[in-house]
Amino acid sequence: VWWNDWYLGRGLDNDLLTEPTKRRKRKPLMIGWLGCGAINSTVANMIVNREAGPSILKAILVRKERSNEEIRSLFPDGYTPSADVDTTTTTDAGCRMVDGPCFTTDPNDFFGTNSGWNLCVEAAGQSAVRQHGKRCLEMGRDLMITSIGALTDDAFYEDLSATAEANGSRLILCTGSMPAVDWMGSASLADCEKVLVTQTKPPKAWLGTPAEHDHPDLLEMEGEPRVLFEGSSRDAASTFPKNANVAAMLAIATAGLDQTRTLLIADPSATSNKVEIVFKGTAGNIEVRVEAAPSKTNPRTSAIVALSVVKAIRKLCCPVIVGL
Repeated sequence: VWWNDWYLGRGLDNDLLTEPTKRRKRKPLMIGWLGCGAINSTVANMIVNREAGPSILKAILVRKERSNEEIRSLFPDGYTPSADVDTTTTTDAGCRMVDGPCFTTDPNDFFGTNSGWNLCVEAAGQSAVRQHGKRCLEMGRDLMITSIGALTDDAFYEDLSATAEANGSRLILCTGSMPAVDWMGSASLADCEKVLVTQTKPPKAWLGTPAEHDHPDLLEMEGEPRVLFEGSSRDAASTFPKNANVAAMLAIATAGLDQTRTLLIADPSATSNKVEIVFKGTAGNIEVRVEAAPSKTNPRTSAIVALSVVKAIRKLCCPVIVGL
């Protein structure tokens, strides 16, 4: 029959069509981290507390050495390896095991054959994606990134995509604080007429960005909100790499980096990070407004970003997927 020929044309054996399906035991997802800031420390706690599905944190690559006390502070009180993490595995030189995962400042240790992870999760900034992304994908390991703005470089994005294709790996873009991405991504399969994102944050959230130089009175602002940037999502995410990843995520999911418009605003009365999206297309229109609580340790990012990483990990390792 036609479907038998179709399967065989893909190089599959007849046995696959006649033998009963064998039950496979689902193995825990082994995770390696790039970075250990506000996002990763929150997710690490949720992994340890079994809130991220059957997953195990195996290795963490950091920029600078951390004391044992700093490392332990990232995990719940009283956490010990027990049966969750195999601390008997031999690790490469320079890779320390402290209550479970391997901490290292050496990329060769992190990417070594004994590192034991098959999913790399990045929450260390756009530079980390550019420095380590291709190496991860070349090894046939999946890469999940939160710093979507790194993909505003078309040549780099295409290189990562081609590397994933050639090595059987996947580049996974985490939604972060981007709301309604499923609906708008689906609607974008038809024509998009307008896609606009407005991000409003307290003035202190814009410190360390070009806005601090362009607006010296940033922290003394009073009264009306002030527009810090207006332009394409490509320019927003590349100019404000730690603040505008949501603009890049929206653009890649919908109309594209140059067609999606972005407004970045400082509001002295704001107590949360606001995201407002207007989408108009032939499949429908939607307006979304979110007031996201800022991270307690990093006001530039929203607390929801860490939770979105946990949600993504669950989808990758659990037998039931809600929304895809």
